[in-house]
Amino acid sequence: MATNPTAQRIKKVTESIISLPTLPTVVSKMIELVDNPKTSAASLARLISTDQALTAKILKLANSAYYGFPREISTVNMAIVVLGFNTVKDMGLSLSVFEVFKDAEGGKAFDVSKFWEHSIGCGAASRMMARRVKYRFVGEAFVAGLLHDIGKVILNQYVHKEFVEIIALEASGGLTLEEAEEKIIGTGHPQVGSWLAEKWNLPKIIVESIAFHHDPWEAKNEPLLVAIVSVANYLCHLCSIGNSGRANPVKPARRTWEIFQKAMVPLDEADLENLATEFLIEFDRTETIMSFIHEE
Repeated sequence: MATNPTAQRIKKVTESIISLPTLPTVVSKMIELVDNPKTSAASLARLISTDQALTAKILKLANSAYYGFPREISTVNMAIVVLGFNTVKDMGLSLSVFEVFKDAEGGKAFDVSKFWEHSIGCGAASRMMARRVKYRFVGEAFVAGLLHDIGKVILNQYVHKEFVEIIALEASGGLTLEEAEEKIIGTGHPQVGSWLAEKWNLPKIIVESIAFHHDPWEAKNEPLLVAIVSVANYLCHLCSIGNSGRANPVKPARRTWEIFQKAMVPLDEADLENLATEFLIEFDRTETIMSFIHEE
């Protein structure tokens, strides 16, 4: 009996996932500490300070226009006290993602630098929208936006030939990117990205936002966060921020906007133009974050 070629391709992708890089130990421990209500600012600062490079980057980011604190933040302990445990955790996680994938190579079909610009843009747009709708997980919104397309980096790195075929097939206009992924590898970048997030033991709401950012109504835990990421992703395409590898962006579905209405959030498709203006102002403040993706 012939082996199903789709099953073989999924097996290849799955085997690639097993060999994916892990998060740096300091960041994994940092996530554990922040999730422990008994953790003090001093103990978290001591952990972060064991990694000099991470410490320097967190302080640089803490003093950037993106966080807008009026006084200089000179120590990790001060950053934790001023910005909060979760914000510092989100900084460390974001910076570590850049570090883990810093050697990822692209090509004509997939510009990795432009991809990260799109990802940071989506993080900024998600944060802006979370603040606008008074969503309780603003920091998580940035990380969810930043990581929403992380599956594409994995596909590019581990099944590069097939990924190039996927991009070409979508660009030809015959299929959506998701349909092209399903046809060529039998799964899609949201699923692959959520596998990585699970491997890294990231919060369930981050895993969910990666898995369902194209169909947020499928999310069981925090559909509002996933809807925020979905709209933020479209805003980046609308404002030509970076390049996600998708030639033909798809507008958020009606069901996405219904999630906002169900949550009593006054946001609809008619607000896209105003959201785009707010987002561009927010994105102008990401210069420091952008600098990290160009570091050697």
